[in-house]
Order: sequence, then C-alpha cells, then structure tokens
Amino acid sequence: MSERLEEIKERFKAMNELPSFKKLAPTELFFDDIDYLIQQAKRVKRHKQALEFYADEDNYEEDKFNMFVETPLVEYDRGKKARKILGGNHDH
Repeated sequence: MSERLEEIKERFKAMNELPSFKKLAPTELFFDDIDYLIQQAKRVKRHKQALEFYADEDNYEEDKFNMFVETPLVEYDRGKKARKILGGNHDH
C-alpha cells in the first residue's frame, strides 16, 4: 500500500502544479479531497504499524535466556504507541 500511496502522491503533486490541469479540475475542492484521502491513507498506515506491534507475540514474552529476566517490550510501552497515533498526550 505505501508504494502505491507514494505513486499517487507524486502524480497528485505533479498534476497540481500544471496550470492546464487546474483549468480542467472542477474546483479547488477536488484537490482538497485528494489531499484528504492521502492523509487518511497515511493515518491508516500508522494505525496498522501500531496494531502489528501489539499483535506480535514476541513483544509479550520475557527474555529468559539472560541472567536476569527482561520485561517484555509491551510492558515498557504501556500503550504509548497507540496513544501517540491516536493523538493522546497521556504519558504514564
């Protein structure tokens, strides 16, 4: 998805810079709509990354091969990734 998104962003940027295309475009709203959709796709990508972090079972396991038992990554994170993506400013 990110490769496709990058291609769309580049084409949109190039189109937006062409005076001839601006004359053909129905309204400025058209450009705002496309920009909005690009921003939403970026947001979905960030959400997916956070979900992948919490879905990864390795992030919940203690490292028992060291002399000391290490706390799982999720314990250190305590939801920080999710809050950051969702726009929350509640750091514990």
